[in-house]
Amino acid sequence: MNGFPTAAAFADIDNYIWDFDGTLYNTYDYTIECFCRAVRELGFPADEAKVYSLMMNNIGAAFTGYCTEYGIDFETLKKTYNRIKRYDPVSQGGPFPYAKEVLRLVRQNGKRNFMFTHRSKDLYPIMGYWETDRDFDGIVTMADGFPAKPAPDAVLYLVKEYSLDPKRTVMVGDREVDVASGASAGVLTCHVTNLKPYKDFPCDIRIGTLREIYSALGGKCV
Repeated sequence: MNGFPTAAAFADIDNYIWDFDGTLYNTYDYTIECFCRAVRELGFPADEAKVYSLMMNNIGAAFTGYCTEYGIDFETLKKTYNRIKRYDPVSQGGPFPYAKEVLRLVRQNGKRNFMFTHRSKDLYPIMGYWETDRDFDGIVTMADGFPAKPAPDAVLYLVKEYSLDPKRTVMVGDREVDVASGASAGVLTCHVTNLKPYKDFPCDIRIGTLREIYSALGGKCV
């Protein structure tokens, strides 16, 4: 649900805590492609829409779901997937349209960007390649030892460490666990659907693409 009009909401927000995969960076398409190729290579059917739905929980849910349904050995599937997938910054997928622009517009407007992602240290080479690493005041990854979403610990850490006002801070993500993490930490929440089917769940703001945030902050969309 939308708690209030998008433009009015973002005008009053000072701090943005972003998710990475599927929110700022379009990495799902390649991940799903590699997963489906791995399943098919082992002789089983794979459906992209089904894999996407499972990955809305996490990639582990896709592995577990397919292994359980088809009797695939987990380690064999994982090894096949890792052999197929390339981990360079270009192959994984770059920023979504307006991602780089909105990060920079946030800073130009005197506001701040943060991140809480389930990635580990592999995040930094990707962001460095696409030149988005310089746009953040603070980043939390799994390498920092915090529990995974929907636990609020990492968001609470960012709020405390950087003296963020929860009422003027928003957690932006494409999955329910992103939103739940922010909600449990007492900050505002924004769900990005990427114009794809989604399971309805409570959030303060729901948008289709990052273009909406960019426009709400005064960016000129082409």
